[in-house]
Amino acid sequence: YYPRAGEDMHAAVARECLAVRNGVGILDASTLGKIEIRGRDAVKLLNMVYTNAWDSLKVGACRYGLMLREDGMIFDDGVTARLGEHHYLMSTTSGGADGVLIWLEDWLQCEWRDLKVYLTPMTAHWATLCVTGPQARAVVTRLEGDIDFSPAAFPHMAVREGRMMGVPARVARVSFTGELSFEVNVPARYGLALWEMLTAAGADFDITPLGTEALHVLRAEK
Repeated sequence: YYPRAGEDMHAAVARECLAVRNGVGILDASTLGKIEIRGRDAVKLLNMVYTNAWDSLKVGACRYGLMLREDGMIFDDGVTARLGEHHYLMSTTSGGADGVLIWLEDWLQCEWRDLKVYLTPMTAHWATLCVTGPQARAVVTRLEGDIDFSPAAFPHMAVREGRMMGVPARVARVSFTGELSFEVNVPARYGLALWEMLTAAGADFDITPLGTEALHVLRAEK
């Protein structure tokens, strides 16, 4: 949480939550796991490891997936985006990135050796900033770039690639808070600069940094 002068944790979290519900907040979500999945059998792998089907996911769209262990207990979950015909980007829980990668590699190297799939861990390579709240679109559209953020061009559970402020960007319209949200991913070395630019762009909306404590509350309310 990001306390202001005189605030304890509860006061800070309440303020951050209200900012997201009424205006706009910004969250550093860079710790979310990111695994690139490529190869002609990528969708077969997704169908094997998630409980839901992936054949119908179109390029430029995202889908939530739930993973179970062999005993049926939940192992991990997250949103996976389809970036190309045989190119997917899997998002995992922050603490589960390494475990999921090892688990997938174990299946591919020991059990499903005929699948043509290649995994690349990308968690540390991309910074992720989530802009969330009713004014989220107004903030991200103030940054120069070639991504169309209009509702028609960028619907819920879509992903777009382009450039923002001259650097490569992957943006997903997914929401952990229940409000309009854009997860903006840029190469890690531009993460701080992007945070500063988004903060400046949202200054007149009183854009508010929020931490994971507020995120837990917002997700529970959602």
